[in-house]
Amino acid sequence: MRVHCLFMLVFLGSLAPAQDWQACKPEGDFSFNDVKAAVRRVMSYQIYSGWDEKTFNRSGDLVAVAVLKTLDDTEMASSEHAEDILLILRSAFECPGYCVAVADDRRPRMTLLLLEHLNVITGGKMQTDIEEAKRFILGQTSNASCQMEGVIYENGVPIRICTKG
Repeated sequence: MRVHCLFMLVFLGSLAPAQDWQACKPEGDFSFNDVKAAVRRVMSYQIYSGWDEKTFNRSGDLVAVAVLKTLDDTEMASSEHAEDILLILRSAFECPGYCVAVADDRRPRMTLLLLEHLNVITGGKMQTDIEEAKRFILGQTSNASCQMEGVIYENGVPIRICTKG
């Protein structure tokens, strides 16, 4: 009888709908659905709240995936949306070493691909802005790997010091 009850419990448990991976939240962070909703809100209403910024800051490279899943190429190609995308991506890498909990999302793999794609679909019209965003993001992610950092001045010129852990 106990084996039969156990079997029924396992069987009924397997009928329950599987949890959608997009709703999963890493420890104390935002789900993929939360990030997509923030992208959609910023793109639709042209409003950028503190909650949206917090969502992007803590999500890192996941933001690029959310942009790609939320917008199609024609939406991304408009200069207004392209500027918003660059703003969102900068926010996603504002403090990758401290804000982004998921280590894989601290590296801008999808973000760099999105920036290249954005350059292609805008016909190179925003190449300067895209290159500037790419430099910022790469600079931020190189800072994230520093164990200890600081700035010293040599002949009045600031020199960044980074010691790897």
